[in-house]
Amino acid sequence: MTDEPRREPTRLGPFDITCVVVGGIIGIGIFFTPAKVAAVVGSSAQVVAAWGVGGVMVLLGALVYARLGQLAPGDGGVFADLLRAFGPLPAFVYGWCNLLVIQSGALAIVALVMVDYLAAALGRGPFGGGARVMLAIGVMLALTLLNALGLRFGRGVQIVLTVVKTAAVFGIVAVALFAVGGDAATAEQVVAAPRQPVGFFRAMSLALLPVLFACGGWQQGSFVSAVARRPQRDVPIGTVAGVVVVVVAYLTVNLAYLDTLGIEGTAKSKTVAADTVRVALGGSASAEGIARVFAAVIVVSALGIMNTICMAPPYVLHAMARRGLFFAPVGRLHARFGTPLLAILVQGGWAVTLLAGTQAVAWSLKRVYGYEVDSLGFLLDGVVFVDWLFYGACGVALLVLLRRRTAPARGDAAYAVAAVLFATSALLVAVGAVWSSRLPSAVGLAVVAVGIAVHRLRGRRESEGS
Repeated sequence: MTDEPRREPTRLGPFDITCVVVGGIIGIGIFFTPAKVAAVVGSSAQVVAAWGVGGVMVLLGALVYARLGQLAPGDGGVFADLLRAFGPLPAFVYGWCNLLVIQSGALAIVALVMVDYLAAALGRGPFGGGARVMLAIGVMLALTLLNALGLRFGRGVQIVLTVVKTAAVFGIVAVALFAVGGDAATAEQVVAAPRQPVGFFRAMSLALLPVLFACGGWQQGSFVSAVARRPQRDVPIGTVAGVVVVVVAYLTVNLAYLDTLGIEGTAKSKTVAADTVRVALGGSASAEGIARVFAAVIVVSALGIMNTICMAPPYVLHAMARRGLFFAPVGRLHARFGTPLLAILVQGGWAVTLLAGTQAVAWSLKRVYGYEVDSLGFLLDGVVFVDWLFYGACGVALLVLLRRRTAPARGDAAYAVAAVLFATSALLVAVGAVWSSRLPSAVGLAVVAVGIAVHRLRGRRESEGS
């Protein structure tokens, strides 16, 4: 009897990694954040500048994560990188913030936007505040339970969703640039709510927060470095190419929004992608139908992103628990379903609590003091602020890991420069957020401070108990 020849495992080339990066970045953000950018800047040129600056920052970050993935293939992720570079405290605080702010906040944001586009897909007006929140919570709970039970989208379905959402971006561009019939008067009929520009520097600081939210996901390339054919070459090429594709797509679609709706119409729209299609096609019955189809595509894209958030980030909690940095039961896989059941339920439960609590506070402030709070914007600013604190820490982590190497590799000096520039830009984002978006930043800093205190308290109790 002869042994069958061993099949070589599938390896990813530059094109495959490019697709991973593009699929990781293009999500729901580009279908609602352009309105938030346009609402705070003074001109279309500033809108384009904000997206351009964000693109450069993301490119630097992609290079940093590509190198981190090369230094420890298969062990990607911010938690593992911070643990390796700095030890348990920063890694724990990241996991703490990832649960309480970053992933739970992102899940709540996408759920709210999904409900807005669901209303557009159904051809009705926006859902009222209470109905909007309850629908968002219902979808969050359903996806949380499905993932807890091991029922998740297959690989093929996720690939289809990536193709669909990427096609939606370029479809909007094609409709906006080549259709005839829309005009400014039509644009004014599909939007509502005043735009309130602020000073230039504060406006750019505010604008970068939604830009960076929409550009999130560029670190995906580093997570697959272990299966790249030539990691030292293919990961950086694929990562850079993916980011360039997305930056070009985002700049182009923003030009389409601005060309069709103008800066005022873009700023006022709650469903800017659907409104752009509707206006570009002249507001006819067929235009309404096509706009509803685009809105439905965006709903599907949002569901795919929400499913990913419900499925993947809980493994950070799972990894923390296995390393003794979180409650031990969270580090166990369910015997029947094979999922980190408690981790998924903890994240889903907190995401629901975060959304409901934020909406309750916003409602109370409006009812008691007449103070209007954009709860979606509050969540977005807080998520980006905390996220970029740890992105900056990863830039420093790369410098630490490069310095520890006994035999520097070719190109390490260039990666070190990228790390310095990226860490500096992340620090500037954080400072700008504190200046321009004070309350969400203060809440984010409070969560970080509590995380540090919790870690030290756990360490003290463990030392006393030993």
